[in-house]
Amino acid sequence: MTDLALLSRSTVIRQRWQVLAMEAAVQRATLAATFAQWEQRRTLNWVLGAAKMASGLLAGPTTKWLLTALLMRVIRGARR
Repeated sequence: MTDLALLSRSTVIRQRWQVLAMEAAVQRATLAATFAQWEQRRTLNWVLGAAKMASGLLAGPTTKWLLTALLMRVIRGARR
């Protein structure tokens, strides 16, 4: 092989390497965005589930009575 052929081959290899590196960067960015979106959805689902559970607990008369008693105790304690 001549020097020109080796130079041409090394140029092609370098260009392919650069293309592969760019494709890998795009794949990493896409994967990171996907994981971020999944994490956001999971957090949102957790918050909505906790809110639903809390609203279910607050709907009961016993919980309302206990919260009212606790609030009155705190208010009376703040006056002293």
